[in-house]
Amino acid sequence: MEKKEKLKKIGIKIAIFLLGMLILFLGFYNINDLKQAKRAEYTLKELKELRIALEEYYQLTNEYPNLTYEGAKDNLRVLDYTDKNGKFISFAEIYGKNSLPNTPENEQISESNMIYDTNNFSEGNKTGGWNYDFSGRTGEIHANLPVNIFSQNIEWCEY
Repeated sequence: MEKKEKLKKIGIKIAIFLLGMLILFLGFYNINDLKQAKRAEYTLKELKELRIALEEYYQLTNEYPNLTYEGAKDNLRVLDYTDKNGKFISFAEIYGKNSLPNTPENEQISESNMIYDTNNFSEGNKTGGWNYDFSGRTGEIHANLPVNIFSQNIEWCEY
């Protein structure tokens, strides 16, 4: 009888341990999923703000800013100029920030605010940062991220 009691107690302890491990695993999974969702949400927010600022700049100047200009990604003030009518034009002021935002990091990529001039967004290097069609003069911009990078099923080259 005593041996059965010990085995029963050991079985209960093993069951409690396994249940605890399952709860920890599910908790970790949910926390990771929440982190990924926040990264996707942040990227979408930044993309929207960039697109709005690009359009406002275009409405004012009839052209898009050269975000690919050397140093512009970290200091948008290098793009400031005075137009032929003496009006000061500043993408940084229109955008409300002095640098391009970073796309978030995760286990696969580092955060980055690199900007790549391209008109074929599906062929980006998908290492973070932004793909921007400056040379084609369209002003189109997308996050330079792999498909489903934040477990949200987003094809960043199309969004």
